[in-house]
Amino acid sequence: MELKLLPCLLLYGHLYITHCEFLHVRQREGNIATLHCGKLTKGNVTWSRDVSGQRVDILTTRNGETTKHIADPGRRYGSGADLVLSIFRVSQSDAGRYYCSGATVELTVTSGVRPSPLPVSTLPEEDSGGVSVVEPVLMFGGVGLAALMFLLATVAAGRVILHQAWLAGWTAGKEAVQLSPSE
Repeated sequence: MELKLLPCLLLYGHLYITHCEFLHVRQREGNIATLHCGKLTKGNVTWSRDVSGQRVDILTTRNGETTKHIADPGRRYGSGADLVLSIFRVSQSDAGRYYCSGATVELTVTSGVRPSPLPVSTLPEEDSGGVSVVEPVLMFGGVGLAALMFLLATVAAGRVILHQAWLAGWTAGKEAVQLSPSE
């Protein structure tokens, strides 16, 4: 029973986190914000964002070709074959939730003129489905604990089997000595 439960837990954990991927990117005003579409690196992607409670498509990338769905006179939005959304000269008005096929990305824009390091992705945060930061951490912790218990049980069972085999060999050897003629 336990051996069947572990693969199910591992598969559930992988599918759960893959489906609910939520990233957070923090960038300073004036820099370039680079938003990754989760683990998606090939194929087609449409980037959109929440504007006044409505989801508005920004651009679509298909086979390396980008089609913009909004007016972009300052050419601030871009994408390429790697499917990332690049926002040039990011400002406070760019802060918010962005969506693509496979991920939700929350962009936080901080004030200041110093260049910041590369965007930082953090643990999943609460998304519209009500998943908190704690739930994936607990789920992965539970899966990790189950994997550890499986490993320990396997090692313990192996030691018992080895000990039983050693005892059987010892007994057979002892009997062989008793049956042989004494000198």
